[in-house]
Amino acid sequence: MEIKDHVFIVTGASSGIGLATATALSNRGAKVALLARSTDVLQNLAQQLPGSLAVTADMTQFARVREAVARVHEHYGRIDGLVNNAGRGYAASVEEIEPALFDEIFHLNVLGPIVAIQAVIPLMRAQGGGSIVNINSGTAFMTLPQYSVYTCSKRALLGFSLTARAELEKDRIVVSEVYPFITATNFGKNRMGKPAGGGPPAHYAEGDKPEFVASLALRAFEEGQAQYFANERLRKMAGA
Repeated sequence: MEIKDHVFIVTGASSGIGLATATALSNRGAKVALLARSTDVLQNLAQQLPGSLAVTADMTQFARVREAVARVHEHYGRIDGLVNNAGRGYAASVEEIEPALFDEIFHLNVLGPIVAIQAVIPLMRAQGGGSIVNINSGTAFMTLPQYSVYTCSKRALLGFSLTARAELEKDRIVVSEVYPFITATNFGKNRMGKPAGGGPPAHYAEGDKPEFVASLALRAFEEGQAQYFANERLRKMAGA
């Protein structure tokens, strides 16, 4: 897929990987719809990215997700690409998992992307195709004490994405996944729960830059392969 002059939705666009991806797409000449809960941040960002659109949306509120996609389509007249990036971690031992928080994580990390994909499918099909990139996690291939809920959600997203890729191929809709490794974002700071021993740092200063992960997302749009890994270690763990 060409990036220049095409329309992309980026969820979780207010910070981290989402912000880097939205910026990279805009720098390549794309029109970018910025979705997140932080209205003020999005509006400021929209002023910096030419042709962009700020849309406040909570990915756990499915009706709002559908409304946001409809608004983007009404504004631009088409949707060529979707980046499902919004997500959050949850740290707790298996014994201490709170079902309500488990449910919230799955709404955000798994069901939110599914609803967004469902919303863009008929629009992309009608225009002759499109591309969807799901930002997953290298933890989908790991067993991490304290992070069973998070890794479980990412494995669910992996399975769903591969199935969606097979189902939507006939409609010329390409579904790809990106698997970051440790990335310099506020993942630790924003996680829910308090892992024993403190868990990962609030900010991964020594991790990959969000811009690197964004570059993988842009490659996914341009090349259309199923999976993109931040490093060879993850590729080997995935058996790819």
